[in-house]
Amino acid sequence: MSRDSVFPLKHPLSLRYFFEVAKAGSFRKASDQVHIAASAINRHVKYLEEEMGAPLFERGRGREGLKLTAAGEILLYRLKRAMSELGAAGTEIDSLLGLHRGTVNFGVNEGLWREVLPGLLTHFRSSHPNIQYHVVAANSPRLVEMVLADEIDFALAFNPFPHDGVTFAAKLAIGACVMMRRTHPLASRSSLRLRDCALHQLVMPDESLALRATLDRMFLQAGVTPKVTMTTNSYEVMRTATEAGIGISILTQQVIAPASKSSPVVYVPLRDTGIPAQQLACCTRRGRTLSAASAAMVGRIAEVLESRTTAP
Repeated sequence: MSRDSVFPLKHPLSLRYFFEVAKAGSFRKASDQVHIAASAINRHVKYLEEEMGAPLFERGRGREGLKLTAAGEILLYRLKRAMSELGAAGTEIDSLLGLHRGTVNFGVNEGLWREVLPGLLTHFRSSHPNIQYHVVAANSPRLVEMVLADEIDFALAFNPFPHDGVTFAAKLAIGACVMMRRTHPLASRSSLRLRDCALHQLVMPDESLALRATLDRMFLQAGVTPKVTMTTNSYEVMRTATEAGIGISILTQQVIAPASKSSPVVYVPLRDTGIPAQQLACCTRRGRTLSAASAAMVGRIAEVLESRTTAP
């Protein structure tokens, strides 16, 4: 079968569906992602296989039944490179147009969203009202992977692992704290110890979250047994439960800015954890040229973190 310069544009939509199936690992999961019937996606993939002159997937039975063939691996690799080039073209075009349009595509830890981003985005949007945003919530290792793969422009995350391909636009060291309702008996304290916290009901992460192992180690070292009233696999649930007064929660990071007087909660520093300060970092892929919109957003984040670092 001959290959010409326009291949494989006979069925261009098939490329997207092939990519979704390869990424999801099954036609059903891809169907759920793009909201297209699995039979239609399968038909498009077969179109693409006919154009390529080779099967792209090994179709077996069971959960592990669908695998890329050697031809599928080659096509996926080239397709990812083409998508990266198209993304770079969009970035360069956005840069030509300045901050009048564009999309800021970034990732953030779930717990950071409520504390940091809404206020920062509100301020940024007041100066750049035509910019759009796509926000991905994930854990730090996944965010670093997405930065390296150019799936997002940048990430704001706690303790991202060092990588030669990642550069940090800004960093902030943040200590541990205790979150509680403003009416709680401990709320007026300037600082707390673990023994103080152990006297009260605690909202704790379960074993699926990395924070649980840290907290268990902290209590073990202090010789204290906590009174756990609730466990959860969600930081957001921890915070809302604490806001509701179900208990207090220990976080390995403080918020960027103190809670306002209208907030129902306060954050009191924890002094005897023996745990090194956590690193909040804004990271990008080394060598990547960000769009004007994303570069401006990263600059604004750096300003916020720097102001926190130099604050008295």
